[in-house]
Amino acid sequence: MISSTSRIVSAVAATAAVLALSTAPAASAAGKSAAKSCNCPGQYETIVENSKASAMMLGLINEDYVWILDKVENNRDKVPGSNKPAWGSILNLNDNSVNVIDVNTNTFCASGSTLGNGSWVVAGGNQAISYGGEAIATDAPPSAQPYGDYDGRKALRIMEPVASGANNASISWSDNPGGNVMQSQRWYPGMETMADGSIILIGGATGGGYINRNYPNIDRATSGGGSNPTYEYFPSKGTQKTAQFMIKTSGLNMYPHMYLLPSGNMFMQANYSTTIWKPDDDSYTDLDDMPGQIVRVYPASGATAMLPLTPANKYTPTILFCGGFATTDALWGDFTAPRFNALTTAASDDCSSITPSNSDGSDNPNAKYVTEEKLPEPRTMGQFIHLPNGQMVIVNGAQKGTAGYGNVSAGAKTNDGFVWDWTNIFNTSDGQTVYTESMSQDPTYQPVLYDPEQPMGSRLTRDGFGSSPIARLYHSTALLLPDGSVLVGGSNPHMDVALTMPQTIAGIRAFNTTYELEKWYPMYYFKTRPEPTGLPDHILYGGKTFTFNMDSNFMGDSANYKANNTKIMVIRPGYSTHAMNMNQRSLQLEHSFTVNGDGTVSYTVMPMPTNVNLFPPGPALLFVTIDGVPSKGKYVMIGQSQAGGPVPFNYAAAAGTQPSLPASVTNAKYNATPDESGAESFGIGKIVGIAVGAAALILLILLGLLCWRRQSNKKAKAAGGYGGAGGAAAAGGAVYGQSSYRDGGAGGEYKRVNTPASSVGAFPGAGTRGSLATYDSYRMQDVSGPNTPYYDSPRNTATRSPLGQDAATLGGAGDYASQGWGEHRGGDAGDYYRDNMDRSDGGAAQYYNQGSHHASQYSYGSQGRR
Repeated sequence: MISSTSRIVSAVAATAAVLALSTAPAASAAGKSAAKSCNCPGQYETIVENSKASAMMLGLINEDYVWILDKVENNRDKVPGSNKPAWGSILNLNDNSVNVIDVNTNTFCASGSTLGNGSWVVAGGNQAISYGGEAIATDAPPSAQPYGDYDGRKALRIMEPVASGANNASISWSDNPGGNVMQSQRWYPGMETMADGSIILIGGATGGGYINRNYPNIDRATSGGGSNPTYEYFPSKGTQKTAQFMIKTSGLNMYPHMYLLPSGNMFMQANYSTTIWKPDDDSYTDLDDMPGQIVRVYPASGATAMLPLTPANKYTPTILFCGGFATTDALWGDFTAPRFNALTTAASDDCSSITPSNSDGSDNPNAKYVTEEKLPEPRTMGQFIHLPNGQMVIVNGAQKGTAGYGNVSAGAKTNDGFVWDWTNIFNTSDGQTVYTESMSQDPTYQPVLYDPEQPMGSRLTRDGFGSSPIARLYHSTALLLPDGSVLVGGSNPHMDVALTMPQTIAGIRAFNTTYELEKWYPMYYFKTRPEPTGLPDHILYGGKTFTFNMDSNFMGDSANYKANNTKIMVIRPGYSTHAMNMNQRSLQLEHSFTVNGDGTVSYTVMPMPTNVNLFPPGPALLFVTIDGVPSKGKYVMIGQSQAGGPVPFNYAAAAGTQPSLPASVTNAKYNATPDESGAESFGIGKIVGIAVGAAALILLILLGLLCWRRQSNKKAKAAGGYGGAGGAAAAGGAVYGQSSYRDGGAGGEYKRVNTPASSVGAFPGAGTRGSLATYDSYRMQDVSGPNTPYYDSPRNTATRSPLGQDAATLGGAGDYASQGWGEHRGGDAGDYYRDNMDRSDGGAAQYYNQGSHHASQYSYGSQGRR
């Protein structure tokens, strides 16, 4: 086992109450209340004001903690007991407190991954530096080393695995300059965990620079020693070798995109080239170039991820790329800066995918890119995060420019005579010189969701999503948390800490170093969450199935539906840095279920597929997602029963077989279907109960209406009888007539959709319906469309429905057709006055019966109001 040589400084006593992560977060110890006063799905919330170290790198330790790493710079917070700036910290997810850890070597632009035993490895970085990012010579005197940092370009830092529930003091962090090292210097190397639990490291540069080449590019292999085209393993498997793909993609291959394929070979993409690589003999199967020669690796930094591996896609990997940047080879520039004005040039909005494997797990040498759709806006430095419902979200980034920074002054010349016609050095009105350094502008504040289960071309959406108030540009990060939210942090487009950047100067905005940590809450976050019992602590490759249970309270009357719409997701959140999550991967396990008579559900779940390459060993989160709503993720080990132990391992599948699942069993008692709000529709039991109650309620209402109608008729007769039927009021008749607005109707214009008639006949008609007998006689149903006039086939086919005729053509007083038209129009006016007047004074609002050639007024005062 790899041993650690130092422990975390300043342990935290776990005295704060631990809140369930499926609910709102606790009050932040960083000085901002994180208790939520409202449910805010799709929104951002700042949970920590000061992460101590700006979050250039993020990784999940377990269910309780996240580590944060920064480059060497002059952060305000210090390592306890010293004047050394904090370059690392640990976030407690239970109370949002942040505590500093001691970092010795410069982790600037390092890579990271977990070994198969669960240990975190953070590899590479940059040389030791002084104030302002100035490099320090290896033999520099102490006076030239204000930070006391060490060269990190060959460093291998180790964080030992620790189980969930352990406190901060249990986490060991080894960053010993004389400890584990790589065979060569690597700044921005690629990194991927292999099936044996080891890691492979490839490429990078040997020192700082915008891209890792000179221009003209006459030395594609090493750029005069500035780039590194080799690869090696940790733990070591022998002498490092040269990778020809690194030479082919010279200049645009830092942080190459790498994904282990089912075949055991490696998918790699850099510059605009794509290949399937066999590391054993450095052989390649080249695939098509990226459409439009769009660059997706740093500094173009497109959002990139492997889509979830599911039984539906037969665990066939598809790699998706969204955004990035496209320009000519010459304009990409060199170590210094690009040769185009990055601050004013739009990024790409293209989303393209490729499937480099066949469904049987073999490589697909004929794989082609598919252009899927466009992002809502151009985006560079966007970052894909897997969600436990099978979707992915893009956060962070900018619409213009690229990642990286540099100090470029207009008119400056390169060694080959090139003159920059743009600048990112400005002078303020008070004479202050401002180095914006950033190569990007116009932040993208709103996330974008990608749903692979939707039809291609309709997979991207941001409906209902809020915007972050914080620009997340170069050196921003994001990470899936066990509660199903997305942690967002970082952004520092400067060589050292900058806290007083002006908002805008010369039309260009300058951005500060950022320490706030936010959570973005997916749409499911505030819904009632599943709480499965019996989930395992580890999942092996092949062998036996495992079981867990869901309670009847959550499953309810729709247990059959919910069990059928369950996903068991295993997700590795990955190492987050520079718009990518190395080794991020999501896989859905097959399952079956039994809905028990008491409403509980028992699930049987397959182990990990026997092909270890699909999901290399190490730690992951296990989620149970039911009807789109996930449980809290449980920290589990994949491939072995517990964390720790030597690597590489021999991850032979248990018994070498994949078991079979029993058939799922539903239960006729639980056939309800939830509606879109999550409420359940009527199951058999509910229907019976509700029907009995509804029948009793309807009977009471009818009895009440009968009594009310009798009282109304008595009042009308006492006042002199009914008014005219659509014409003038009868002699002596009261203005309170049969067309009274609230004669049993409801809603504007009396839209009576499939309403059964209680009495059918022409006016005046017997029974309780009064003037509505006219409507009943024509069975008004509005059946032909949303804008259909009030017309339906009348009971008497020889008589046309009055509402399909002009009022002036309908007969005079006593014609029940006129009465129908009049009540229809009266309903319009009555609704208007009823909704817009204060009726408490017994008011004077009137509406008009337009069924005859002259208006008949019907008072809507104290008599007519219901």
